[in-house]
Amino acid sequence: MRFNLLTNLSIHTKLSTIKPLTTAAIAIVALGTVTTGAQAKTFFTDTSISVLYGSDYELAEDGELTTVTLEHASAHSWGGVFFFVDRLQGASDAEGTRAKDIYGELSPKFKISDYSNGIIKQVNLASTYEFGSNTNGFEQDNFLVGIGADLNIPIPGMKYASATLFHAFNDDTFSNADDQQITLTYGWEKNNFVIDGYVDYSFNNDDKANQLHINPQVKYNLQEVLGIDNRIEVGMEYSYWQNKFGRDGVDQSVPSALVKVHF
Repeated sequence: MRFNLLTNLSIHTKLSTIKPLTTAAIAIVALGTVTTGAQAKTFFTDTSISVLYGSDYELAEDGELTTVTLEHASAHSWGGVFFFVDRLQGASDAEGTRAKDIYGELSPKFKISDYSNGIIKQVNLASTYEFGSNTNGFEQDNFLVGIGADLNIPIPGMKYASATLFHAFNDDTFSNADDQQITLTYGWEKNNFVIDGYVDYSFNNDDKANQLHINPQVKYNLQEVLGIDNRIEVGMEYSYWQNKFGRDGVDQSVPSALVKVHF
């Protein structure tokens, strides 16, 4: 499941010798090349960099965490792609060591069928590859596959919504037990106010407690105020995480300041 990595427990990528933002840039270029080569129609594309800071995260040194994220999302006639990579840094511990973690996801979806009426707009074959690493040697590579639906939600300003059921093939330092995950995503915008985010519920893992992660962002788009071409959003992210990283009783509730720049 998508999450912010912290000091004691985080995620791994086997591309650990490549800087995470460089990895993200390469992936975005590659995805764009594939789309162009296939002569697929592109309906929407967006790439952004954001900086997030919070001071009350569970399992982080002094609760402090700064996250830099490179993110890409696009919708095409064949489906869509969501990709991001986080670079996370915690506070220094007693020895002066800072946690420096990476976490990323590559999530292509492929259209199976679409509908002109009703709450279901499109049915997709969905997939996600989760990767990452931390300074304590924790490693993880997860592959998720499932069925999802893009939804028509009759709310003014609702830009997108989806619901997906995954089966997760997990492989990490502490557990390789499979589980299932339900993921909801949404995005709403009106009068330069933006609310978007996701809900993950992960369950049926033999080695970990069921997890619920609710992660909305509330932002204001300064593009019009500043009279510039690019979107610049400022606001906050709220993370509620029950049984964080599958640790029974470790519950997180933390707001973080957010700045996001779109290209």
